Amino acid sequence: MHIILANHVNELRDDFGYQGLNESKLFEIFCNYCVVSRHFLGRFDPIEVTTNEDDAAIDGIAIVIDGDLITTLEDAVEVFNTHKTNLLVDIVFVQAKSGEAFQKADVANFKMGLEDFLSLEPKLPNGKLNEESIEIIKVVLANLKKVRNRRPNVHVYYCTSGTYKAEREIKAAFEIIENYIKDTELFFSVSVTAAGRGELLKFFADLSDKNEAKLTLIDYFGMPAMPGIPQSYVGVVAASNYVRSLLCDSDGELKQSVFEENVRSFLGSDNDVNGAIQRTLQSDEKRKLFSVLNNGITVVAPELTLTPNTREIHLTNYQVINGCQTSSTLHANLDQLTDDVNVVIKFIESPDNESSSDIISATNSQSDIPKEAFYGLRGKAKLVQKYFDARNQQTPAEGKIYFERRQGEFRGVGLQVSRVFDVKEVARCYAAMFLNQPHNSARYVRAIFAASGENLFRDDDHESYYYCSTLALYKYQTLINGRKIGAQNYLKLRWHVIQAFKWFAHGKVLVPEPNSKKADVYATKMIDALQSDDRAYIPIFEKCQRAIDHVGFPTTDSLKRGKFSQDLADHVRQDLGG
Repeated sequence: MHIILANHVNELRDDFGYQGLNESKLFEIFCNYCVVSRHFLGRFDPIEVTTNEDDAAIDGIAIVIDGDLITTLEDAVEVFNTHKTNLLVDIVFVQAKSGEAFQKADVANFKMGLEDFLSLEPKLPNGKLNEESIEIIKVVLANLKKVRNRRPNVHVYYCTSGTYKAEREIKAAFEIIENYIKDTELFFSVSVTAAGRGELLKFFADLSDKNEAKLTLIDYFGMPAMPGIPQSYVGVVAASNYVRSLLCDSDGELKQSVFEENVRSFLGSDNDVNGAIQRTLQSDEKRKLFSVLNNGITVVAPELTLTPNTREIHLTNYQVINGCQTSSTLHANLDQLTDDVNVVIKFIESPDNESSSDIISATNSQSDIPKEAFYGLRGKAKLVQKYFDARNQQTPAEGKIYFERRQGEFRGVGLQVSRVFDVKEVARCYAAMFLNQPHNSARYVRAIFAASGENLFRDDDHESYYYCSTLALYKYQTLINGRKIGAQNYLKLRWHVIQAFKWFAHGKVLVPEPNSKKADVYATKMIDALQSDDRAYIPIFEKCQRAIDHVGFPTTDSLKRGKFSQDLADHVRQDLGG
């Protein structure tokens, strides 16, 4: 394997603490991480989308529904049981070969695996991920009236550590795969990508590189400096220039990463508002009025430079925080953007996190935006992040964890991926450990806000509980990935493990309320154990595993029901004597 690629594979191995895996398996995990991250913007452990050794010539499968990575049948059912419609569904298949050659026989074998899988009644050996994915796809196909374009999209990647030269036979082999998948008529759009070393290096770099762009303004005016906002401008920009400069990646595709802080994703061209935007752009007369007919776009960046004589604005790590619908529709209609189509954009420099949060909240107050989108903007969430920061100042590098309150705020700063937790993950940790709802944490990620929303990030909660529960999950996850104490066998039960951890750490089941004066002392005892040089937390985790063994491993369904959580609590209470 090429030395640079090998270094990146090892970097990912160290980030997630994988141990006992050979080079070939690590390369599969690396490819899955790079590829799936192109379609899913959240944080995930790539081993969750990596198949077993004998899984029908497919090395990775990911299903992304409405922006969430769906890994269980129950989660898929829950997604479609909501009132939401027009859900974007992307299905990703990956084959990874650590060798440097693109072999026709290997590509043909991959096609055979895809054919067998997409029959939805496979004959080849399939592991748990494959079987679960087939059931999820069946749920998608049973709910096409709620799927955008009435069919999912599919993205197929064949990865090697070599260089893809598009030799005639190999290129034809990939075209055969594409044609076969199109002929199934299961998918709205089909893409097949041959990813060699160069492509994989680019995919990996895209995960950490800064967003930078230059844009020429037709006209602008500046606004006075405000607290937390050194400079801001309202500008008129050629719409085509905006799309090409700020929204397109190197392949001309929409750069989804610039919308990470926009609390609502694209609703599709058949949405009433977006349909109206599209009709305006398609009208020879109305498109000239676009800048006055449209509400405009808001772009925030921690670094912004305007050169007055050239009217050129330079943006670093920018985010489109309002105007996702307009931006996405402009990109989809790029060929309609003549020179007389302009758009009004508000550019705001906001190096201060709190000011950015206020702007995001104020510019995204539509009633149809889900409540969970705003949890990271709550005052308590800001204090929890400051608590994480304060703890990190007192903690050696190997013990630090980070709360990414605003999506993407730690992008490009070189932090170990497995140490960063977003709002959803921190909420799940807290609910599992201190609300005794590990069954809800184990469900579809957004379910935690529906089930426990009013009890999350409350003003009187002590911040230490959020830090402690997240630290517990991080430490246990390192044991899972390092294959220590058999923790990998309890992967799906990790939320129940951290629920029980607090009881065994204190030797009793009585827990101070989150708003109690005793909460900080209670959490600190566990934090000290979790950060101890002698790894005092390991025997505690072993007790948690033995408790689960005694109660008995739950089925996938009962794992997400309150009864198993209560049975575990009852057993620990009896074990500890009350």
